[in-house]
Amino acid sequence: MVDHVEIVAEFTTNHLGNLNLLLRMVDAAADAGADCIKMQAKDVESFYSQEKLDAPYASPYGETYRDYRTLFEFGDNDWVRFDNRCKQRGIRWFATAQDAKSQAFLAKFGPTRHKVASSNARNWHFLETVAREVPADHEVVLSVAGSTLAEIEKALGILDDFRCVWLLHCVAEYPCETKHLRLGNIRELRRRFACERVRIGYSGHEEGYSPTLAAVQLGAEMVERHFCLSRHSFTHHIECSLEPDEFAEMVKAIREGWVDVDLPGGDQTSFGMSDMERSFLVDQTYGDDYLGRQSTM
Repeated sequence: MVDHVEIVAEFTTNHLGNLNLLLRMVDAAADAGADCIKMQAKDVESFYSQEKLDAPYASPYGETYRDYRTLFEFGDNDWVRFDNRCKQRGIRWFATAQDAKSQAFLAKFGPTRHKVASSNARNWHFLETVAREVPADHEVVLSVAGSTLAEIEKALGILDDFRCVWLLHCVAEYPCETKHLRLGNIRELRRRFACERVRIGYSGHEEGYSPTLAAVQLGAEMVERHFCLSRHSFTHHIECSLEPDEFAEMVKAIREGWVDVDLPGGDQTSFGMSDMERSFLVDQTYGDDYLGRQSTM
């Protein structure tokens, strides 16, 4: 167990494009003891193919996947108000830029930490864009669900000039069953890559938070968990989100060292992409074609 663990409240689609709900989430995360908030930004029109955007998609918000995904993105004024609320509450934030256009937009707010999602962890063109355009004295947080050890090593090589890279073990299943957690990867990542510049953490998608405590016991220096006001809402991945009281309980357990958790089968070690992860990580980004589309941005 490390001396201090950075605890991140991950805001993804739980705010449903509703600014007032987002601002309430900022207050709740601050009250729950989060060190910082993680947002995401995506240029829907360039990230997805036109075929995907035009495809029928049943939701309360429209008839196509474009209608559904566009709902989750905020405008410039919304981001300004979010940034101001975080400053008022004294809580830091950073964001996942899912594409080069979003990376440029987020730069307006002067963040010193930048997230690269697992879906981009093997996108060498995008990683090269991050390495070229993000100042070297900033921090990069890299989730590596589905990556092999060789791919992780290559990604770290591209990001070699940054003063700090947070390497997060992650399994891209929502929610993730205990038997699929592979928390032993944390120990292996620490053994192979941990140094003054590279720090190891965990981005969890399980229900509840016991596995997150186990990740801390195994040496995770950052934990990132989905955060919501209530799981009784319509959004994907809501099952693996923590409500404010649960998040606060997790924070207290980590801060007070109550992290000795027995997870039978949950601490196995295995790298690479499972069949279930492939359906998310590859299908969401259209495989090799995605790399070509991203490289032209």
